[in-house]
Amino acid sequence: MSGKVISTSDSLRDEILRKAIHIGAGIAISVLYSMYQRNLLITLLLLSLFFVFSLEALRLKGILTVPLLRDMEKKKIGAYAFFMMGAFMSILLFERQIAIASILMLAIGDAASGIAQSIKRRTLDILEGYKRGMKPSDEILIMFGVSFLVGYVIVDSITIAICGAIGAAIADGVHLKIYGIVIDDNLTIPLYSGLLMSLVARAF
Repeated sequence: MSGKVISTSDSLRDEILRKAIHIGAGIAISVLYSMYQRNLLITLLLLSLFFVFSLEALRLKGILTVPLLRDMEKKKIGAYAFFMMGAFMSILLFERQIAIASILMLAIGDAASGIAQSIKRRTLDILEGYKRGMKPSDEILIMFGVSFLVGYVIVDSITIAICGAIGAAIADGVHLKIYGIVIDDNLTIPLYSGLLMSLVARAF
């Protein structure tokens, strides 16, 4: 399989910066949700989504640039937009604790997995179109482990946390394709984890 080695702009430093922003955003959204009413946060996130997708429309037309994007993102919607959409849908669909756990699994678990990948490879060896289809098992295990710890701290249930971590690890490790289009895992991670946690929570 042939890969594409990303330039120095996609160095480990840039990856850490990207993940730090994701962690900060996830924690900020979670703290706000723990402090304020759901409807207020939904309104704020709707406004944020409008801003983000307006920004993406201008970027894709070449009117402005957004820093820290990977090369593979430059001709399509950036991962940060899917991150905001995933957080919004989690709050819209799931109860408070599960939504917060799902968002933090995305923010912290995905960051841990991504940074581990970058350290291991030294450069970001991204295969065009996600041809590999599945991450290596060690990266999936890191995602599972970190997501489980995050989930347990938030929901205080080993069973629910395990199910959420399974959902997060599957979404992170196995790329979902619909009609040949890869769905960004910033959207699927919180949805898979939140759905499994919600089903288990209702069962108990």
